[in-house]
Amino acid sequence: MVAIWYALARREIYLVVIYFLVDGLTNPSFGDYSYFFLMNIIGVSKFMFAMITLIGSVCSIIGVLIYEASLKETEVRLILICNVFLAVLASWLNYCFAMRWNLEVGISDYAFILFTDVVFGAISTAFGTLPLMALFAKITPKGIEGTIFAFLTGGSNLDQGVLQPMVGTFIATQFV
Repeated sequence: MVAIWYALARREIYLVVIYFLVDGLTNPSFGDYSYFFLMNIIGVSKFMFAMITLIGSVCSIIGVLIYEASLKETEVRLILICNVFLAVLASWLNYCFAMRWNLEVGISDYAFILFTDVVFGAISTAFGTLPLMALFAKITPKGIEGTIFAFLTGGSNLDQGVLQPMVGTFIATQFV
């Protein structure tokens, strides 16, 4: 327990936890609303939705290859800053899709969905997930690797699975 407490008091670990809290509160997720929009407004079938999800998952492999080939030696902070800017671009493209601007410029819904899923699925893996996991491996003290890695992964899941959807739901219910 002493080793765990010492590890949690280390600057590099508690700053990662603070990053997760700030990211979760400032980067809303609208995943549930996106699903509703695709299924009920656009009219995507369940099969097509499954195929889009599959293509996005396969493209995550591309993200792993991008990270392995050119980003693993880059400082994690720089990659995460790039990830924030790319997330802003992805959010803007989602807004364009919700406003149906893709149809105004002649891009079909399926082409737009596949392009954004392919590109941003790979990018989120290369610029978001893998650098954080590599950082966890670097800052975890010897002897308590499993405990600290689980703690940091739990912080990441709190960020992406609880805080971001909660902020997204708050925004959607207050301003829409």
